[in-house]
Amino acid sequence: MRNRSFAMLGILALLAAASAFGQSKLLVDIPFEFHFADVVMPAGQYEADTVISNVRNVLSMKCYACGARAIAATIPTGGGIDLPTEGRLVFKKYGETYFLAEVSIPGQAQGAALSRSKTERELARTTPDVARITVPARTSHVVIARR
Repeated sequence: MRNRSFAMLGILALLAAASAFGQSKLLVDIPFEFHFADVVMPAGQYEADTVISNVRNVLSMKCYACGARAIAATIPTGGGIDLPTEGRLVFKKYGETYFLAEVSIPGQAQGAALSRSKTERELARTTPDVARITVPARTSHVVIARR
């Protein structure tokens, strides 16, 4: 009986947490190979799925056509008054190598940034020229956060 009570409390806690986060999906055509979460992802059409909560911020990238998938923890960015009207992904380009750096979600003040990987840090030391490339994204589905 006691185990059932704990299980029920755990389920209720998960349901409460699920209603406290916002989830957004963006569709984006990425015309180049890029690094994401220590994984090299091929060019293609991706679904970027962000989950921003009080507990954890996560970004997953999926390319259904090429079968590439990866997930990474993110750092919240923004939080200002101005809400972005369009979704976008920002990449850092070192020479001919791209790294996903940020995701902006339309209608949400908070975006998602990725920490620099070991590979990116090493490349940044040896490559003096860094470009920021912005790729527009369109919204696939947005669930408004409820509190």
